Amino acid sequence: MISWLGWRLDPWLLGAIAGLLALGVLMAAVSSDGGARQAILATAALAAFLALARLDYRQLCAPPLPGFGYVLAMGALATVLALGVTEFGSQRWIGIGGATVQPSEFMKVALVAALAALAAARASSARALLLSLALTVPPFVLVALQPDAGTALVLLAVWGVVVVTWGAAWRSLAGIAVSTLAVAPVVFALAVPDYQRERIATFVDPDRDPLGSGFTLSQVELALASGGITGRGLVPSTESALAFVPARSSDFVFALIAEQLGMIGAAAVLALLVMIAYRGLAAAARAPDRLGRVLATGLTAVIFTQAAVHVAVNLQLLPATGLPLPFVSQGGSSLLTMALAAGLIASVAAREPPSSRQRWTAERWRR
Repeated sequence: MISWLGWRLDPWLLGAIAGLLALGVLMAAVSSDGGARQAILATAALAAFLALARLDYRQLCAPPLPGFGYVLAMGALATVLALGVTEFGSQRWIGIGGATVQPSEFMKVALVAALAALAAARASSARALLLSLALTVPPFVLVALQPDAGTALVLLAVWGVVVVTWGAAWRSLAGIAVSTLAVAPVVFALAVPDYQRERIATFVDPDRDPLGSGFTLSQVELALASGGITGRGLVPSTESALAFVPARSSDFVFALIAEQLGMIGAAAVLALLVMIAYRGLAAAARAPDRLGRVLATGLTAVIFTQAAVHVAVNLQLLPATGLPLPFVSQGGSSLLTMALAAGLIASVAAREPPSSRQRWTAERWRR
């Protein structure tokens, strides 16, 4: 932990985030997908991270702020269904001028903040568990209706992590899990749209339509294979195996990194993501109160779950979901959301009781 002029900051967390942001700018520039714009967004995201890290999470998550943020995010999600912009078969964005905003990204942080505030105010109980579900189910349904199965599953996974950290009874969680599995086939039959069914079918049999729905997966596989150990180097987008994949610098940026920088570059990305997860869990373990513990754990789950699903999709371990890689993929909404999540984690880490070595270092700086 760095201590300077009363400001404590986790250097490992900062370094990992800065490294991923820089890599995202590099990939956007190499793939000719707006490197200058990505650099501006990455700078804004880093500034947002530092600003939130400087503030006290206990003030940011004090009532009524979490409730206000949650209601605002819910209103934005409802607006998406009514007036949203449709791309690639999903209605996920709100058009503002010449730009688009994806409210479901911001709901990830808003939901964790609301759940953490609830956990801070109430001890874990069956009633409190039902209240947490009442907060989680509405955004889950609105996001699923867009449809955006990837983000909906992230919200559900984050709820599970939060209530376990909160101390929910395993018997209650088992009952919810069994009920969810019981209705899952019905939901799949009635609510899953045709294009997502096609994604699942293509995932099971990539050769069923190699020039149509299976084209993207075949190109991703080719990119991963061509990268080898050290990668092909920073080749122009026209020479990349992902040249004709529209989402190469967003949904499939991990495959792009593996092609350009090889297994070494891909391993470096995974190492930086694991570092963020480790520092987030360390901040949660040392948090001075339940609010900080639940907040840091939930936000770490947001980042790590999204990263894990993105990598799994790129390695063809899961069907395509459209989830960006945190801090790397193109998209201002995703970058800002991940920066806000990491900034709150850093804020929790900064409030942990300082060790004797940290007090000695701070005293030396004051001299």
